[in-house]
Amino acid sequence: MKLRTTLTIGLLIALATGMTFFVVTLFWQRESALGFAGKKEEVLALRVVHLLPKTAETAAAAAFLTADVQATGALVGCLQQVGQPLLCTDATPAATLAALQSVSAQTMAAGHTIRSLSGVQWSAFLPHQRYLDIGLYIDKPGQQLQILALRYPLADHYQAMQAMQRYIAGYLGLNFVIVLVLGFFRLHHQLFRPMERLVHMSDSYRDESGVPFLTLRGGDELGQLSVALQQMLARITADRTTMQQQMASLEEANQQLIATREEMVRGEKLSSVGRLAAGLAHEIGNPIGIVQGYLGLLQQHDISKAERHDFCTRAGQELERVSRLVRQLLDLARPSTGVAAVIDTHEVLEEVLELLRPQSLLTGIRIELHLQAEQSLVHVVQPHLFQVLLNCLINSADAMQAHPAGTGERGVLTVHTSNQITDNKQQLVLTLTDTGSGLSAEAAANAFDPFFTTKAPGKGTGLGLSVSYALITAMGGEIHLADQPKGGAKLTIVLPVCQSDHNNENHVE
Repeated sequence: MKLRTTLTIGLLIALATGMTFFVVTLFWQRESALGFAGKKEEVLALRVVHLLPKTAETAAAAAFLTADVQATGALVGCLQQVGQPLLCTDATPAATLAALQSVSAQTMAAGHTIRSLSGVQWSAFLPHQRYLDIGLYIDKPGQQLQILALRYPLADHYQAMQAMQRYIAGYLGLNFVIVLVLGFFRLHHQLFRPMERLVHMSDSYRDESGVPFLTLRGGDELGQLSVALQQMLARITADRTTMQQQMASLEEANQQLIATREEMVRGEKLSSVGRLAAGLAHEIGNPIGIVQGYLGLLQQHDISKAERHDFCTRAGQELERVSRLVRQLLDLARPSTGVAAVIDTHEVLEEVLELLRPQSLLTGIRIELHLQAEQSLVHVVQPHLFQVLLNCLINSADAMQAHPAGTGERGVLTVHTSNQITDNKQQLVLTLTDTGSGLSAEAAANAFDPFFTTKAPGKGTGLGLSVSYALITAMGGEIHLADQPKGGAKLTIVLPVCQSDHNNENHVE
């Protein structure tokens, strides 16, 4: 390919150089001949003024014609007066006589001096007879109109030009060599070398059978690349089909993972509901006993109307308390719709604490709330955030229940919220700090792994924190668990703040 390309470009450069030389020579010859004619016309004009006789029929006219031919270097000459035959020098060839008659007629018709090049070839290198014909229009006052036609040979004039043309041809040849060499190296840098790299890359690329593409075909580099590219395109099409199939398979697997995660979330939720339901048995039993006592009092006939109304009011309050506790459990157990909305984290936190306060697992635990975040709106699925907070608060309570403080108070659970700016984005930071037994290095490293738990068998599923981690990550947040230097553990939840309080709802996977 290098040789063919170089030869092709060299041929084009040579053709362009030859055409340039041809055009330059052609115009040079013509302009040089016309310049030569101008000089001759000046000499003729001076001689005509002083020596030309009044009529072309006299012996003086013939003598002037002969003398003029000899003096100006003309080959032959003719003089013609209007209405008279052409008078020429002796021994004028027939072809030359015809040419001069034509020039004389053209000059007569034009009414001014004309020039005519005859026998001029397209190149000055080949030997050939070349002539300059001049028709001089003579209109002297007091004399009849006359035409002087002369023929001058151009061989000597062109011979001097041929020497210069050889120098020009030599310079053009040198330029041809220089341009060809520079063009070759430029093409080698911009075309041949990249082509060689492409060939090498194509040669190293193998099809599914392990056979290099280019070794399967012969020919030059372009032919090999054409075959290789065709095979590559076919391979790319096959790979695209395979990739689409894999993407469909991954999408199906992703849907299965989402479904599995939802099942884990629901399982952990039902586990929390069961545990809370057991803990509320005593709390529900007390209001029911109170209601039964008020009903017994209402059956007596010696109570006043005001007492009867007071007993009914108290019984209704106790039943409302039971209804509220049962409704909270049912709301917790209800499947999530997966619809995200802008909600207030502080309100969700209050709802979780309201559900947990009657539980026996918080007995002896003092809860300190420091809700200092000015921006507490987040765009999340409300039941998911509710379950995360519930799981984390239950874990903190269990840690303090397993590590009694030795006083009437088992421990302190501190809930703190604040705002921070990270990467020019407003965030909500919620921390839960307990005074429990703390975490070992192994527990801190594996706390969010599924089925990892430090509780006794039957006391936990090991999915609480792993489910919380998955839900917080889906919300675009972060969750961290660390041991406290003075005992206990600290759990941190970071969520992006939503600056608008409108409910733009969309499904969260």
